[in-house]
Amino acid sequence: MHKKIKESYFYRIFTSMFAVCLVFVLLMGFVTGGVFYGLYQTNLKEACQVTAERIRVTVDSTLQNYREMIQELDSNDGVGSFMRGDPQDENALIQELYMLRNSYAQRITISAIRMSDQKCISTSKDGIHLNKEFPNWGIFRKASLSKEVALYAMAKDAFLSSEDRLCMAKACRNGEGEILGYLLVEIPRSALDAIVIECSDQYNTNTLIVNKNASVIYHSGGTAFEGLGKAGDYGFCRETQEMEGITENNYAFSRSEQTGLTMMQEIPSGTLSVIMKPLLWAMAVGVLVSILLALIFSRRLAKSVSDPIEEMIETMGKVEEGDLSVRLNFERADEIGQLGKAFDSMTKRVKELMERIEEEKHSLWIAETRSLSLQMNPHFLYNTLDLIKWNAKLGKNQEIVSITVHLGRVLRRIMNTKSDLVEISYEMEIIYSFVEIQKKHYGERLSLEVDIEEELMGLYIPKLILQPIVENAIVHGFAGTTETCRIRIVGKRRQREGDPVSGSGFVVFRIEDDGIGMSEQELEHVLEFKQEGMHHIGLNNVQRRARLFGDESCGLKVESHPGRGTVVTLVLRADCL
Repeated sequence: MHKKIKESYFYRIFTSMFAVCLVFVLLMGFVTGGVFYGLYQTNLKEACQVTAERIRVTVDSTLQNYREMIQELDSNDGVGSFMRGDPQDENALIQELYMLRNSYAQRITISAIRMSDQKCISTSKDGIHLNKEFPNWGIFRKASLSKEVALYAMAKDAFLSSEDRLCMAKACRNGEGEILGYLLVEIPRSALDAIVIECSDQYNTNTLIVNKNASVIYHSGGTAFEGLGKAGDYGFCRETQEMEGITENNYAFSRSEQTGLTMMQEIPSGTLSVIMKPLLWAMAVGVLVSILLALIFSRRLAKSVSDPIEEMIETMGKVEEGDLSVRLNFERADEIGQLGKAFDSMTKRVKELMERIEEEKHSLWIAETRSLSLQMNPHFLYNTLDLIKWNAKLGKNQEIVSITVHLGRVLRRIMNTKSDLVEISYEMEIIYSFVEIQKKHYGERLSLEVDIEEELMGLYIPKLILQPIVENAIVHGFAGTTETCRIRIVGKRRQREGDPVSGSGFVVFRIEDDGIGMSEQELEHVLEFKQEGMHHIGLNNVQRRARLFGDESCGLKVESHPGRGTVVTLVLRADCL
């Protein structure tokens, strides 16, 4: 069964079209997914690069504001007086520093340090504790060496405060260039957090700020990731010359020419998986829907081709069984429709030819049956006249009269109907008259028993088809014997296998005699149904007519045993016409 399905035209078309559609869907899915993945990766890198650039610009702008603030403080009279040690109201200066600090969103610390007595005024609650060596410290040393505002980027081990990440300072000098003190701005880690939060995009990734020495001075993931020389862990080294780009560890960076600081933004990998997961689900649903549509499309396409072919095969099978009235009636304009029209035209033409052949065959059949019937009449008359002849030689005039009367009755029944078929009851009347004629020869030794179902008497059978068998049983079965001659006729209906009970089926006649029987050689000779002059003409005629009015299952079957008699079985189709 599986092999038959695989060899069907529908299966081949369906699998071919489905395979093409499936390959196309999968190919489109992979191409679409690949293109989307590439575009998303590109857009993601660009977005992270923009974020790093935005943070750099914001930090530069913020530091520039602080630089300008320090410049203004350096020219402030109150700050100048404080640095020179002139008597003044220090509270007023502290208030001014607090006002400056509060004008910025970031909580920075602003301090003024006098060199002469290391006096410090600061917005820090904890204050700044300095010793005599502080001018040699990083930010102060840089400020001492520069006439501009110096910037110092520290790691988490900052010397002023553990929270400081950037310090800006300017040395305040007198007219002779001597350093009177320092203006100091400390930018804590929280200030950088605020900038990063403000500038970062929606992705939950890490942001780094790296100084010129490749030290991570700020990491949004926490202070545990900050420290000297840790930038190398993220693919950035101090020898990097590019101002912006992507590191090997998938970090976008942007370097500031103004401050030398590098802003690094992590390109999210987890975000891609988060976005790709629903996308893959959507693609999977799309692929399943596409596969379902491909199945429907392939099935409809395959059925549009295979169904007409299967219908044509089924119709051809009916034609092969003999039904030429079937038609395809394809309402299609394509090649299959044209093929269906050609098939309908062919079957119509074949039906016409078959009807013509059937007419000719029926005419031939009628001619042959009439010929056989005419053949039977001389044969029957020959045997009867032969009996009259012998009775005439014996001078049995009364017997001759009786035989003639019965002969006339038989001839009337034979000649009174023009049909080749008669009812079984009609055929039995011929046999009764014939047996009466034969009794003139055999006397009371000859007896006839009839056991035919009453319901069969109205069925039609070929005329004079039982009489030759009875005649053969009398003439050949009892030749040369003085024993009693008993003939028994049994008739029963037999259904054809597969026919309903109400169907016509077959009628089986069994003609038995207790005569001398036949040897095997004689029986074989009889079963050849050869016609040798007038000899065996009866059985040959019966066999041929039974087949003509029925089919190959009809005809004679003869069983005989020497000394025990003969049994002839005749199978006829009930209601031959």
